Amino acid sequence: MYNDWRKDMGDSVRALDAIRDTVLPKIITGKIHSIENSDKEILILMDALSGIDYIREDDKGLQGIAARVQWGNNWDTFTIRSERHTGNKTELQKRQEQIDQGYFYPYFTLQAYFDNRQDNNLLSIGIIRTIDLYEFMAFYPEKVHGRKSDNCFLYVKWCDLGNRIRTYHSKSGAVTG
Repeated sequence: MYNDWRKDMGDSVRALDAIRDTVLPKIITGKIHSIENSDKEILILMDALSGIDYIREDDKGLQGIAARVQWGNNWDTFTIRSERHTGNKTELQKRQEQIDQGYFYPYFTLQAYFDNRQDNNLLSIGIIRTIDLYEFMAFYPEKVHGRKSDNCFLYVKWCDLGNRIRTYHSKSGAVTG
């Protein structure tokens, strides 16, 4: 049986691959390696246990990136799952534990919005240091909003994050941050 999360993962990889050489270098330097489809045990563990979807390589070393891709609207937010209908641990719980207890976690959090899954025309993309995002959420809870679908999500608007974030909007072609 084919699971929806596998389709979402494949679609996300294809969407980010579409901007790998054009837009990604505008918001983050270095070479970006996808580990989503890897069959290497250590990379599978980095993805499954640490939430690292991509690795950034530059002249100083390696850093992990967590990536979320959505289609249809340009919401300009970072969205974090805060409660699962299954009761399993969420991205929010895992990331907070990883940060607090010194485990591997993605150095960056990236969120991208595309028009649709077929064309994958980028609408906007934002990237932030994960620690900055989680500290912002802790220090400014009034700027953290909730949303419920099949699961519960928290989101932070990019415009509230000030100089902590780098963004790119296709409509203007502008990079900020």
